[in-house]
Amino acid sequence: MALTLVTVRLVKFLAVYLALSTAFLVAKITSVFLNIVSPDAKKRLFQRVMAKDKVMCPDGDRYQIEEFLTLNSYKSLLYSQVVGIFKVVGKGRPAADSALVRLDGRTDTTLLSYASGSRPLVVCFGSYTCPPFRDALSDFAALAEDYRNAANFLLVYIEEAHPSDGWCFHSGPQIRQHRTVEQRCDAARAMLHDRRGLGFDVAVDTMRNAANHTYGAFPDRLYIIHNGVIAHEGGKGPFLFNPAEVRHWLNQHLNALDNNNNKNNRK
Repeated sequence: MALTLVTVRLVKFLAVYLALSTAFLVAKITSVFLNIVSPDAKKRLFQRVMAKDKVMCPDGDRYQIEEFLTLNSYKSLLYSQVVGIFKVVGKGRPAADSALVRLDGRTDTTLLSYASGSRPLVVCFGSYTCPPFRDALSDFAALAEDYRNAANFLLVYIEEAHPSDGWCFHSGPQIRQHRTVEQRCDAARAMLHDRRGLGFDVAVDTMRNAANHTYGAFPDRLYIIHNGVIAHEGGKGPFLFNPAEVRHWLNQHLNALDNNNNKNNRK
């Protein structure tokens, strides 16, 4: 069984590697060709693509096509797929605990320590250099506020999606990739300073990126853990990162609790 799972994952990786490599090569060749033939056509094409892709880049008109066609961008996209393919957890399976660090940079904690009783634990993974994550922070904060009496909320700050010394977007926050847990805590605290009033717990992943790899989080992802089980596994960011799915699940959960209470009261 374990051997079969490894084989399936390796096949998936090979398929993703070939597809991504081919797409990247085609896009790079097309970009170079248009740059020679018609730079204006290249710019218009990119603007149309970004206009349709507000999830990937909420402020798409501020980005340049060259930022998407670098060796660093290719490596980051491939790494993201590898993290997703080889993650440990999955919907309906037991939630795995993972080491984390509190924002003081010294206190060790764990992911499941933020769960309490039968209350669902909503976990958001991401980093401030990721445009969809940045754009969805207010939505996650609204969830934490609206359902504060029904669920616990945790944001796990992971490695930067677009560090200034890697695949970076020059229009976004300029944060170097973390080399120490103190730097990761600094990045998380800077996020909280920039976005004041975020009412949920925040911890950072270890420098071994244990939580990130266990949950296939890079560059961003949402989970709901209920009674020790993965009750909801959000889509992989950036394209499928959607806090609205969490709200839908929580509404269904509360409705189910109300129905059970009403049945018990009638007995």
